Amino acid sequence: MKIWKLVSGILSIAMFLIISFQSCAVGLVNIMDDNEADTSGAGGALVAFFLLVAGIVSTVLWKKISKGGDIALIIIYGLAALMGFSNLGTFSDLAIWSSWALICAILAAVSLIKNAAEIDDYDNERVSFSTVNQNSSPKISTIVANNPTKECPNCHAQIDINSKFCNICGTKLPDQYFCKNCGEPLEPDYLFCTKCGTKRN
Repeated sequence: MKIWKLVSGILSIAMFLIISFQSCAVGLVNIMDDNEADTSGAGGALVAFFLLVAGIVSTVLWKKISKGGDIALIIIYGLAALMGFSNLGTFSDLAIWSSWALICAILAAVSLIKNAAEIDDYDNERVSFSTVNQNSSPKISTIVANNPTKECPNCHAQIDINSKFCNICGTKLPDQYFCKNCGEPLEPDYLFCTKCGTKRN
């Protein structure tokens, strides 16, 4: 569903140019014919503007999975379709451009529904990671199996057990010795881990 955002964004920006030109032409014809009741030229200009905005939003967000981006596209494309269909007149192509906006609004709604499950899964993973991090001991924790870490005393980030400095805030870490195998804290004079028996380097 990501590619449709890029394609629809590029096409919408290209359509902006076409619709703007056609709207100006319709407006000039309406002025020359003294046809003040026909608003299709102004409606076309509004559709062109909304398609330009939606095209920019769509091309900027095409790689991102976000509820807000999809909702914004639904609203913008929906407004373009509404403006186009409500201002049909001598500008007959306005029905085509409005239909394009409606199709894009529907695709954005499908993308929102489809990606909602992915976003919820990502949020659940982030919450479970945070829970593991909060339940760990203050000095040593194992976030990923066989990947012992320690906590930075300054920013409380979980960092590699062998780090001399925090990779998040740069704080120099106190000299502590840990077992490379199980992460157990070791006294400076210990040669072997008291938990698993691994020789200290």
